[in-house]
Amino acid sequence: MSDRFDHILKQALAPDQTPDLRLNQKILNQAKEREEMKRRKKWVPGIVFSLVFALAAGTGVVYAAYRLLTPEQTAEKVGDKKLAQAFSGEDAVDINETQHFEKYDVTLMGIASGEDIAECVTEKNGEILNDRTYIVTAVSRTDGTPMPENAADEAYGDMRFFVSPLIQGCNPALVNVISMDGVYTEFIQDDVLYRLTECSNIEIFADRTVYLCVSDGDLYNEEAYNYDESTGEITRAEDYKGVNALFELPLDPALADPETAEEYLAPLTGEEEEASDEDAYLLGSKEADAFMEKVTPDNIDQYAERIEDSVQTFGADEDGLMYKYAMPDGEFVARYIERERDFPDGKQGMSERIAYFHDENGVESLKMTTLTLNADGTVTAAVYIPKEDLYR
Repeated sequence: MSDRFDHILKQALAPDQTPDLRLNQKILNQAKEREEMKRRKKWVPGIVFSLVFALAAGTGVVYAAYRLLTPEQTAEKVGDKKLAQAFSGEDAVDINETQHFEKYDVTLMGIASGEDIAECVTEKNGEILNDRTYIVTAVSRTDGTPMPENAADEAYGDMRFFVSPLIQGCNPALVNVISMDGVYTEFIQDDVLYRLTECSNIEIFADRTVYLCVSDGDLYNEEAYNYDESTGEITRAEDYKGVNALFELPLDPALADPETAEEYLAPLTGEEEEASDEDAYLLGSKEADAFMEKVTPDNIDQYAERIEDSVQTFGADEDGLMYKYAMPDGEFVARYIERERDFPDGKQGMSERIAYFHDENGVESLKMTTLTLNADGTVTAAVYIPKEDLYR
């Protein structure tokens, strides 16, 4: 069933409420596929052209070729013109540095930071998070083969990447994009996976070394990187066999704010509380995943009920649009409509791709988004929730 499902936690266009940072981390842990991660903002937690040669894993650093979209074009692609302008401004930093691995090439393309520089805002606990850093990365296959876009492709499940800033002197297992209120949006174009990662403004740490890691998997991988507690330095684990890119971000030290940085970090390093939250979410995650293993387009009505107020129908000529719905509790649900992916065979009926997400409450908090292709070519989107008698 992993070829049918993945998780979405979409935050966009000023939602009324967002989950806490522990939910962010566990949502990543839930991701079973990458396909539904195309062009969406997900509480967390990209990609280059194929070169004509491949270097030993992680040893090569070059500059990305002209084929890639620019950070400005990437922002435009996800529908944020204001952010596109920020990436073209003088305060943005173009990098275009590529690191090569056995299966993938990873490029850090550019960074933009500041207050109110994007149209699509992120909200947490009723507060708009407006002082943010936006990072564009790109990932492609080194052998030149297309990035899998069909959930039926066996290689599709391998397209899981964790993209995060890391701060010198901070344990990266505790301080990363998840605890920094991270979300991301990504899409595939011309066999390149582009990701726009957003988190708290990292410029306050500019007097330290600030890194960007891109690794395979859904969470920070302690096997992929080394953290030296005595120096605070973070390095790649050279014997790691997968993707473990690590870039140093060229931030202006003059932008650092050590006092604000210390205040920001204080609540992020409570390891005992962190572990407790982790355990609670993992239990909910296990329960939700087990539930979703049973659900198919054919039997979804047996396990879940549709929220009629969430039903929206999109025209036959509409594609690449965002379906969005505000839950009664204020939580925001969103999903992009991609006909080629959602209905690869043009078959009428509900798409095999049922996106879902949840919090530490497991099945009780589960939300599913579905897309159905109608006879007239229109697409109907809806949100389903589990029937109460199945979890109470």
